[in-house]
Amino acid sequence: MEVHHHPHIPTHAKPWKEYLLEGLMIFVAVTLGYGAENVREHYVETKKALISAKNLYVDVINDSIGYANTIKSRAKQDSCFEIINAYYNNNELDKEIQSVYAAHSYMTRRNLYQMNSLALDEVKNSGTLKFLESDELKAAIQRYASQGIGLKLREQREFSYIDRMLDPISINNFKFNFLRVAGDNFKIDSNKILITIPVPDNLKIIKKDQLDWDNYIAILGMLQTIRESTNRSYILPSQKQCHELLTLLRNYLIKHDALENNNN
Repeated sequence: MEVHHHPHIPTHAKPWKEYLLEGLMIFVAVTLGYGAENVREHYVETKKALISAKNLYVDVINDSIGYANTIKSRAKQDSCFEIINAYYNNNELDKEIQSVYAAHSYMTRRNLYQMNSLALDEVKNSGTLKFLESDELKAAIQRYASQGIGLKLREQREFSYIDRMLDPISINNFKFNFLRVAGDNFKIDSNKILITIPVPDNLKIIKKDQLDWDNYIAILGMLQTIRESTNRSYILPSQKQCHELLTLLRNYLIKHDALENNNN
C-alpha cells in the first residue's frame, strides 16, 4: 500500500526583513532592465540621427552648389536686362534684334533654386532632431528649413509673372526655332550681347507693329525688380543659412567620426 507524503507547508510567517529584501531585489531588477532598455534605445536612435545628419550633409552640399549657380545665372539675367534697356534708351532696339532674341530667351527662364527637402523633412518629422547632440545644430536645421517656405512662395510669384506677362510675348512676337537656341548660345562682352551661332537672315520681331516697346521694357523691368527682391530677401539669406548649417554638420560628423573620406 502506497504511502502519500504531503508537502510541508510552513505555518510561520517570514521575517519582514526578508520580504523587504525580496521587494528591493525585484525593484532593482526592473529598474536595471528599464534603464538598459533606455540606453539601448538611445544608442539606436543616436546612430539613426547620425545617419540622418550624413544624408542631410549631402543634400546641403548640393544646395550650396545650387544657390551659387542660381545667383550666377540670375546675375546674367540682370546684365541682359541692363543691355536691352540701354538699347531701348538709345533707340537702338531695331538694330539689335538678335540681341533681343538672346536676352529675351534667357531672361524669361524660370531660374530659382529650391532646397532639397527629403533629408531635411526626415530629420524634422521623424523625431530624429532631438537625438542630435548639439543644440546649435538643431537650431540651425530649424532656421534653414524655415527658408524653404519663402523660396517656394517667391518661385510662385516670379513664375506666375512670367507666365502671365512674358510668355504671350514669346509666343506672339518671336520666332520659336531661334528663340529656343538663342539663350544658350551667346556671351556678354563689353556690355554687348554676342551671338555665337549663325543668325538667320530673315530674323525679325513678329507683328512688330503690335509690340509696344515701352510696355515691353516696363514688363522686363518689373520682372527684374521682383528678382532683385527675391535675391535680397530670400536667396542670399538661404545661401547664408546653408553655409552655416554646412559648417555645423561637417563639424558634428567629424566629431562623431562619421564623415566619409570623399568629403574630407
